[in-house]
Amino acid sequence: MTARMNRRGFVKSSLLASAALPLGLSAPLSPAAEPQSEAGPAQPMPSGKIGDQVISRLIMGGNLIGGYAHSRELQYVSTLMRRYNTPAKIRETLELGEANGITAINTWVQDDNSALFAHWKAGGRIKWIAQARLDPSGGFSQIQRAIDEGAVAVHLTGDTCENLVKEGKVARLGESLEFIRSRKRVAGLAGHDLKVITASEAAGLAPDFYLKTFHSHDYFTAPKPGETDPVGPNDNSWCQDPQAVIEVMARVKRPWIAFKILAAGAIPPRAAFPYAFNSGADFILVGMFDWQIAENARLARRVVTITANAADSKRTRPWYG
Repeated sequence: MTARMNRRGFVKSSLLASAALPLGLSAPLSPAAEPQSEAGPAQPMPSGKIGDQVISRLIMGGNLIGGYAHSRELQYVSTLMRRYNTPAKIRETLELGEANGITAINTWVQDDNSALFAHWKAGGRIKWIAQARLDPSGGFSQIQRAIDEGAVAVHLTGDTCENLVKEGKVARLGESLEFIRSRKRVAGLAGHDLKVITASEAAGLAPDFYLKTFHSHDYFTAPKPGETDPVGPNDNSWCQDPQAVIEVMARVKRPWIAFKILAAGAIPPRAAFPYAFNSGADFILVGMFDWQIAENARLARRVVTITANAADSKRTRPWYG
């Protein structure tokens, strides 16, 4: 007869089982990679300052929670992610993130962020870096909503910034920064296309931080010669020329949050984290399921420590933030 299992036993066995789940195609989770307990991580997460905010070098992304899969032709994946990430699971994910030293999450203000707000009401302290777009009329109501709902930092989304640059409206980027700062929040700009960064720097806009996509082309569906779309012609790439990004960001003297560093799950963290930090990123923004958090946090702590302190560090850029 099977013994009846109590809740504590079930949770313990579930956590042990989660250690066997894959982190990436070539990066299995180690047996020690169970989610951390409420006691928190053995070591603090390295952090830096963006504006007046202290932020962990590893930031939690919101795409997996929001169901933005970037799964190429696999049409069911977004639905699968939304079914998996129930409000209760999102709360658990946020709690695990904090327990492992992650202090910030990035999501779009128009998404359902109710689980984040419930997390705060229950005593959670993770900070919100909000994405926003312009209104159809070009106004800043999404930015204001993010501020009203508790964001410590706000940035225009990559596609918004890219469209403004393409239309010759770089000054509007500066106006968005001024609006955010007038509300006593940290102000940033994002881009998949490197032209957002170069246009901003040329105009002297001086945001508090940049978000720029960055990953190697060392994966199967990476862009081929002649594919110059900055976001990939088949939802397959978000960094058309990584070496150009390295060279431009080496001259940029403000914090850089690198995102899409896993190429939407195509590159394992053990390859992507060192590549991003060694190439100059000050922070990395990574979408994570609950069962990936502890291992990713340990990896981030180790990589940042080595990159910052090793005599033979390969980092190409001073740390900002």
